[in-house]
Amino acid sequence: MITISNIWRSAPSNTVLILQARYKSKTHWAKLKKKNSPKYKALNHFDEFYGSVFGNKWVSMKEALLRRSKYVAVVNNYGDAEQTMEYLSNRGAHCLKNLMSIQKEFHNQYNPQTETPPTENTKQNNLDNYIAKLQSEEISSIYPQGEDVPDNIEYSDKKFLRNSIQKDAKEKQVRSTSLNQAIEEAQIDHSRIIEPSMGLTSEALYQYVPATKLKGLDEWVPESLHYSFMTNNVDFPLAIEPETTFSYPEHLKVMSYEMNSDYDRFPEPKRCNTGVFNYYPMDCGSVLSVLALCLSPGDRVLDLCSAPGGKALVALQTLLPDVLVCNDVSISRCNRMDRIFRDYLMDFETGNKWHERVLITRRDGRDFTDDHGFDKVLVDVPCTTDRHSVMEDENNIFRADRLKERLRIPELQSQLLLNALRVVKVGGAVVYSTCSLSPAQNDGVVHSALKMAFQSNGIIATIRDISAPFRALSSTLNLGSGVVKPKYGQLIVPDIAANFGPAYVSRLVRIK
Repeated sequence: MITISNIWRSAPSNTVLILQARYKSKTHWAKLKKKNSPKYKALNHFDEFYGSVFGNKWVSMKEALLRRSKYVAVVNNYGDAEQTMEYLSNRGAHCLKNLMSIQKEFHNQYNPQTETPPTENTKQNNLDNYIAKLQSEEISSIYPQGEDVPDNIEYSDKKFLRNSIQKDAKEKQVRSTSLNQAIEEAQIDHSRIIEPSMGLTSEALYQYVPATKLKGLDEWVPESLHYSFMTNNVDFPLAIEPETTFSYPEHLKVMSYEMNSDYDRFPEPKRCNTGVFNYYPMDCGSVLSVLALCLSPGDRVLDLCSAPGGKALVALQTLLPDVLVCNDVSISRCNRMDRIFRDYLMDFETGNKWHERVLITRRDGRDFTDDHGFDKVLVDVPCTTDRHSVMEDENNIFRADRLKERLRIPELQSQLLLNALRVVKVGGAVVYSTCSLSPAQNDGVVHSALKMAFQSNGIIATIRDISAPFRALSSTLNLGSGVVKPKYGQLIVPDIAANFGPAYVSRLVRIK
């Protein structure tokens, strides 16, 4: 677009000078591409969902989520452990065990007041209002405005909410048939046929029957179904008990910077004299999921979704498990896990003790079985990986071609947790963890899996409240409080002062 911005007239020669300026009338293609990128879609989704559920607290969480994440250093006991700890300590890092011990004494002495959590009704109402808004938008996008718009739509895909968590509810393969065979097998609804004898003036020609089940949407998964796992209905044994057996593993060495520290980055790991790397950098939330297992000497442990292997490596650094089974369904991720073990476990390729102690399996976690059972099971499930989703376009769950995969995430998570409850021994513990802030993927999945475990297998598990032992981490990271605090676990919330997470950790103990 060309616009005249200024006009000058010269008096002696009567000359007119016109200055033209070109203004852009269209948005540049690069900006349009940015707005349509998976990162942009993820951020918009989180703004709407988390803003509705968490209110004003989402603002600070979002700011931290968009910044560089923080890590801790898990010191390798199979390298130069003492030398590494001294090296990191000289750089301003502190031993996590010592930080927790000091903070625990402070809490015991002064008992500082924590934020009073809102009532469950308040939290549930926020989510219910958001789901109702989604359902209303879905109906209005399908039906024209009128008097015959249904209150809700029965989607054929809704069957996964009832049956998919059960192990035998696998999808049937679609049988390819010819057009003639399909026509022969088709069932005709004779009640809707208008006979010639009825005449062209029959009222049947003008009758309108609004649809409540859209056959054309058999493969469509509505956004609102993603949140249907969130419910307050308790029609199964549900108990929450305080955790009394927590203790920090004696041999686990984790170095971390304090909150608001001037230092927040560790140098690159180096090779030790033994040939392995001296420490493993990872998010502190991942360490907490291993701590929540409350490992004991001689434990037989299963890491159901183990790759890339960081949490399994932390479990081995405790020197407690006798057997650790590391399972993942992906070949490439299992290969990556194998490389990490070779980089951090001395003589992993050649040592017979590792072959007997660490087993790498490649099976679907929903179908994993074991004749002996496990003392502890870790289920770090696939999720929306919130931080990755707002920072990276590559392998982003909010890509358009992964829409159905994203909306079915709670279904997959519930199946994995249900099977973990099956393979753990009575008296054993299951730790469920995600790297998402979503209540649907966190408390919602725990609630749903416990319900299905009882209804389909007669399994009863109690939820162990790990608030008290995790309170000792208040000088290191930010735990969800108030409207952000979950009911069935702990939520590590991104914070500018301590930018770990997000991570959700819930501890379950099977009692029947």
